[in-house]
Amino acid sequence: MTVSFSPCGHAESSGPVVLRALRHGQSTANHAWAVSPPDPAAAVPPDGVSARPGSAASFPSGGVASSLADPAATFPADDMKIALTDLGRRQAADVGRWLSAPDRVPDVVWCSPYLRAGQTWSLARRELIAAGRSAPCERVDARLRDRHRGLLHHLRPAEVRERFPEEAAREEREGMLRYRPPDGESFVDVAARLRVVWRDIRGDLAHQRVLVVAHDAVVLFLRQIIEDLPGDEIERIAAAGLAGNGSVTTWERQEDGFRLACYDFRDHLGP
Repeated sequence: MTVSFSPCGHAESSGPVVLRALRHGQSTANHAWAVSPPDPAAAVPPDGVSARPGSAASFPSGGVASSLADPAATFPADDMKIALTDLGRRQAADVGRWLSAPDRVPDVVWCSPYLRAGQTWSLARRELIAAGRSAPCERVDARLRDRHRGLLHHLRPAEVRERFPEEAAREEREGMLRYRPPDGESFVDVAARLRVVWRDIRGDLAHQRVLVVAHDAVVLFLRQIIEDLPGDEIERIAAAGLAGNGSVTTWERQEDGFRLACYDFRDHLGP
C-alpha cells in the first residue's frame, strides 16, 4: 500500500458525513474508445455523489467501450501515465467550480496515483482556490488505482477473442466479477482493496466532507461496498452504463449508515 499525505490542521470531529466520488475527466484512452451511451431506462435517480476522472475504458463489455473510435490511437505502455484530453481538462475545471459552493468544498481529497486522476484534481483544485476556498487536505492512495488488466491491457473485446480465445472463454465461464486476466486483477480484487480504503475513510474523524478522485471501477465498487449490493446488481449497473468522465456520485450519512444520494451526476459539466 502506498499513501502520501499533505499536512492537516483539521480537528477531530464526528467523521465523514458526505462522500463524493469523482471520476477523472476524459483521457486520451477514453477519447480513442467509442463508448456506448447508457440506457436511460436504467438510469439511477440522483441520490448519491462520486466524481469520476476523464473517460477511461476500464470495462471490456456490458454497455461500455467496444470499439476504437480512432484505430490509429496509441497509448503509453504504463496505464498510470495516460493523460487528460482538452475536454477532460475542461470537465475537471467544471467540477472544481461546482465544488466551490460553500456546502460542497471537500475537507479532504483521496486521489488515485494515476496521471489522469491527479490532473483532474489539480485542475479542480485550481478552481476552488480561484473561488477563494481553502485547499483541502490531500492523500494519494495506490489502493484507488484503476483495475489492472495485465496481459489484456488496452485490448478491445474483439481483439481478446481473436488473440486470446482461451481468456475470452475463461471470462465467460468465470463471470465479469471473478475473472482475473493473466498478470492482472479481477473486480473482486478491486473491491477487496477498496473495502479497506472505505474502512480508513470512515475511521478518519478529522474530515466531514470527503472527495475521492478515481476511476469508473472505483466508483462502481464503492457502491457495492457502501450500499451492500449483490454481485448481480453490480453487473446490472455496469451494463446500464458506468459513471461518466467528470461525473460525481454522492453518499450521505444517515442514522443507519451511508445512503446513495446521486449516481453519475453530470449537470455541472459544460458542452
